[in-house]
Parts: sequence; C-alpha cells; structure tokens
Amino acid sequence: MKMVISSGDRVRVTKRINGYERGQYAGTVLTWTSSGRLKIKADSGIVVVVSSELVKKVADGVG
Repeated sequence: MKMVISSGDRVRVTKRINGYERGQYAGTVLTWTSSGRLKIKADSGIVVVVSSELVKKVADGVG
C-alpha cells in the first residue's frame, strides 16, 4: 500500500467538534484542493472537504 493519499483511496475520517473526537466515518478521496485539504465522498453519499490531519488511509484506490 502506498503511503501517499491520492484520488480513489479509501479513508477513515475522524469527526472533530470543538477539539473533541466525536466519531468516525469512511469514504473515498475525490481530490486534493488548492488549499491542501481533501475532498472526500462519504459512504453516506455526502461530499465533504476536510483537513488531511483528520484522515487515515485504509486502502489504495483501484487503478
């Protein structure tokens, strides 16, 4: 498994509210933004932009 997060990779995102961890959700990386954040499509279907500090890679993408 590559160490660098890239498009198509499966990730686990930690939800952080007011500095406290409030759960996790899984998703797929769509792209990096120009500001250095990740655009992720969660398994629930919503698209979110999060800091890369909150993301842990689970598996490489297909292709």
